[in-house]
Amino acid sequence: MKYISVMNIEAPNHQPPGVNLANVDLNLLTSLHALLEEGSVTAAAQRVGLSQPAMSHALRRIRRLFDDEILIRRGSRNVLTPKALELIGPLRDVVHRTTQLLGGEPFRPEYSSRTLTIAMSSSVSYILGRSITHLLEQQAPRMKLRTVPIPQDHDTIFTTHGADVLLLAEGYESDYPRERLFDDEWVVIGGTPEFLESDPIMQLQDWPHVALDTPHRTRPYEVLLHRGIDAKIHVRVDDYLLLPRYVAGVHRVGLQRRRVIEQMARTDELYTAKFPFPILGLGVDMVWNPWLGDEPYKQWVRALLTEADRISQMNDADS
Repeated sequence: MKYISVMNIEAPNHQPPGVNLANVDLNLLTSLHALLEEGSVTAAAQRVGLSQPAMSHALRRIRRLFDDEILIRRGSRNVLTPKALELIGPLRDVVHRTTQLLGGEPFRPEYSSRTLTIAMSSSVSYILGRSITHLLEQQAPRMKLRTVPIPQDHDTIFTTHGADVLLLAEGYESDYPRERLFDDEWVVIGGTPEFLESDPIMQLQDWPHVALDTPHRTRPYEVLLHRGIDAKIHVRVDDYLLLPRYVAGVHRVGLQRRRVIEQMARTDELYTAKFPFPILGLGVDMVWNPWLGDEPYKQWVRALLTEADRISQMNDADS
């Protein structure tokens, strides 16, 4: 029987030019993961069980490896460099997949203590928040929930805040795949009963408005301007969710999500009419973190959000 020395066989080179994994200390990835998420040498050292000098030494090696500062001092705080921000998502995926490869426990919501991070507007949080927390209490009592606001550059939410899923209104673009969670629409709201006695177009023209304080016209007001309606804005608020509170019980009108008003109208004096002109809807889509490699976890979160929406709609119908 002939024996072939493996030393004489050239393995195919699947590594990108300039990268030789044999020359890379993969333990540095653990330190890098902690540094990226903690944003502090001291906190990262405590997290992985190293001394602060050892973590500082690891950071120096990481900087050489990536030819980037990774973590820099700005004023009184540390900030991640743009390169470091790009690394957060892919590195989380690598860490998760490596954990699974080495026999890590599969996701089981009843035993998990991980944090579910959802990026959504305050209005969507108002619609779904109660149902989500009730479902978590029933299905995953050890898990934590974290909600984060949506930044202007919303796709950065996956790297800067580690969101598992972004709940994004249909009018906003995203570079990542999306799937519909629920449909919604604009409605006109009034604060007194006579709102129901006149035409919505006349109300929008004649009644004083409560509107979002923003440097640019929101979509409904662009439509109104195009239709020749000069809206008279008397009150400006910094959050859509506050808007109905400044309409209820007074001679004013505003524009808001139907799903929000269905819940608020249980306790506040609010009257609604359909927005009288064609306009893009307010459906909300689930946009998933592209580096969320844990498929069982993703499927569970999808089911949780879908059930939360179903419960919310059912409660609205019963009210």
